[in-house]
Amino acid sequence: MKVKVNRRTLDIFEGAKARNALLRYFRIRKFDLSLVEEVDVFDAYGHPIDLDAPLSEGQIIKYKFREK
Repeated sequence: MKVKVNRRTLDIFEGAKARNALLRYFRIRKFDLSLVEEVDVFDAYGHPIDLDAPLSEGQIIKYKFREK
C-alpha cells in the first residue's frame, strides 16, 4: 500500500503501523532509526496519532521531533 510521510510517498506492507512507515522513511533519508522514538506523529489534519496506530491506503502522516 502507499502512504505519505512528510510529502514523500512510500510503498509499505498492508497492516503497517505509523512506526513502520517512519522507519522506512528514516532509512531512505539515512536518519538514525532510534530517532523514531523521539518524534510526535500527526495525521493529515494535525491530530496526534500513536506510533502503533494502523495505517490505511493513501493515508498521510507527518512527524515532528520533540523539543528537548
